[in-house]
Amino acid sequence: MRLEVEQVVQNLSLLVILCEFDPVVIGTPPLGLELETSDIDIACSAKDLARFQKVTSTELSKFDCFQCRHATWQNQKSVIVQFHAYDWDIELFCQTIPTNQQWGVRHFKIEQRLLNIEPKLRGVVLRLKQMGLKTEPAFVHALGLPGDPYSSILELENLSNDELAHLIARCSNRL
Repeated sequence: MRLEVEQVVQNLSLLVILCEFDPVVIGTPPLGLELETSDIDIACSAKDLARFQKVTSTELSKFDCFQCRHATWQNQKSVIVQFHAYDWDIELFCQTIPTNQQWGVRHFKIEQRLLNIEPKLRGVVLRLKQMGLKTEPAFVHALGLPGDPYSSILELENLSNDELAHLIARCSNRL
């Protein structure tokens, strides 16, 4: 049996190693939506992506399957670090924009709010994920939202909890 995400993050001292990069643990495990294939995701921010790459390479390259790559995500230069430890795949995602402005963190916070407002939503989303949908498409499908799932989720960001509860109530027959 795998360790809990919090225990893995603590055992690896990830929040300590990454403290200068404003790390935020996101993804499906903290939402209670994990599958066997789920990984641990940590979003980070760095003004100097080379510094992030150097710190993570120095501190984490000893772990299995370590790799570091550069990518462009939402028109932002990004560094993605992946490795395996404690039976988990772990992914660190870093951009130069503040962590709380990154799409992954914003999606996570909205999804967290939705699940807090309506806990029954968790079961529906989990079933959709087990059928092969990614997290954001599963939420969008469960809520009956149109359009691109990643943009549709962000459109919920500025809604109040009452407005989100009303949206969820409209699709209660799916829950």
